[in-house]
This record gives sequence, structure tokens and C-alpha cells, in this order.
Amino acid sequence: MHSDPERRARGAQKLSEILGQAPEQVERSLGDIAPQLAAYVLETIYGEIYQSPVLDSRTRQIVTVAALATLGTAAPQLRTHIGGALRCGVKKEELVEIMMQLVPYVGVAAAINGVAACREVFAAEDKK
Repeated sequence: MHSDPERRARGAQKLSEILGQAPEQVERSLGDIAPQLAAYVLETIYGEIYQSPVLDSRTRQIVTVAALATLGTAAPQLRTHIGGALRCGVKKEELVEIMMQLVPYVGVAAAINGVAACREVFAAEDKK
């Protein structure tokens, strides 16, 4: 994969805006074992996909939270994006309601796990 410094810079800015993370955090968490995955996250996901003006960051985070909760296998990423949703102006009550909306489509277990993730993130935010 060929690295694109311009897309990386855009991705770093968007990552910081939405998740409050520095690109070095992504590189540190993935770079030692999967540097191409770290580059993909920064350059393609945040440097390209998140740059589209069609959806705003708030809407993107709502979609991302719902998708991750639906998966049921991505708890760390779900917690990260719940925090990102809060940073983008999604209210706590809206995040809980998103989990409720999942019940008829993906089941009670996914919603309960999503609410548990919300509880953890909300508690951490309240301590700040």
C-alpha cells in the first residue's frame, strides 16, 4: 500500500476532531503488528470516507455506533465511537435510544451490550 501524506494529514485531523485521538495512538496500537491497517484507518477511513460532505460527523457517528452495536463483536470500537458520538453532539439519551431501536432488528442481547457500553463511556465522561 502506497502511503499518501495528504490523505494521512486529512485523516489525522478528522480522527482528532471526532475521536479526540492523535494519529500516533492509531499507529501505536496497530503499527507494530499491522502498519498497513494503521495507514488504512488514517488514510482511507478518516482521510477519504469521512471527508465526504454528504453526511456530517454527527450522523456518521450515529451510523457507526449502530453498526458496531449490531456486530456484537467490537466492544472496544463501540466504546470509542460512543465517545466520538458524544464529541459530535449526540446526546446520551439519543445513544440509549439508538440501542433501543436495534432491539427489533438485531435482538435484545445486542441492545443490552450496547447499553452496557454506553454506561461505561458515560461514567468515564462524567469523571472528566
